Amino acid sequence: MLRLIKDSYKLFFKNLPLIVLFALPLLVLSALDIYFGSYTPVNRGIVYFAYAALLFLPLVSAGTDISIYRRLFHFNIINPLSSLRAFILYLLVQIGIGLVGTAPIFLFQYLFNLLGITPLLALSLAVIINLFIGFVFMARFNIILPLIIQNKIPPLHEFLSYTKRPFKQWLSVAALVYLPYVILHYLSAPCPYTNMIVTTIFMFVFICFNIVYVNNNRLSRISYTEVMEVATIKTAPITEDKPVKEEEKSVKTPKKEKEAEKKPAKKAKKAPSKPKTAPKKLKPALS
Repeated sequence: MLRLIKDSYKLFFKNLPLIVLFALPLLVLSALDIYFGSYTPVNRGIVYFAYAALLFLPLVSAGTDISIYRRLFHFNIINPLSSLRAFILYLLVQIGIGLVGTAPIFLFQYLFNLLGITPLLALSLAVIINLFIGFVFMARFNIILPLIIQNKIPPLHEFLSYTKRPFKQWLSVAALVYLPYVILHYLSAPCPYTNMIVTTIFMFVFICFNIVYVNNNRLSRISYTEVMEVATIKTAPITEDKPVKEEEKSVKTPKKEKEAEKKPAKKAKKAPSKPKTAPKKLKPALS
């Protein structure tokens, strides 16, 4: 798993200019949302824009993710809306996994605040605990997102077997891929624009890891299925021809049996004719 994490960061930095280019609409919309939300609105237009930005941000974020997935998967069509079903499913699944993965942070932070722990320490403890719960969950179940893009959505039991790895391996992904995002988020929190840029760009490391994981596992599974298909193709004609030949033999054998039955019958008719001719030859000898 450490090799996959290393390859994920390599893929991220190798395609960083391309990722920034695809993320420009999301960055601009996020910056405008911060700008108009930083002061008290003086007219309804700003209020409407703030609500619209809040509504469109998840849509633009999902579209950006899908475009980067398609580009790094070498799809011919990069447009995220080319498959509306995949877009909606991706958006809903992404929101659901994000809510489940981050919910323990707020829950444990609330509980620690009730115990009288300082807010910073409560947040730190909540993040550390969530590393073993929510981040591990996100690291494993976010693998479904590239499968949605590829239109290869497996059943739950197949997905669980597909992502079946030891807990320590998924914990390493949570610690080396997902935890840095949270650290960068709180370190850059004093400046909202820096926070937005850093967290938005780093978020695409998740996509790079998902791509590397799917590519590595997809190749091994395809090679296995190809071997099985070749084996079945080679053996199938043999197993199919044998019954056909046996059937042909079974069809031909009754004819031979009939002919064999007819031949003995002819010999049986000739056999009694010999004794009849033999006495005729003996008559002159006796006289």
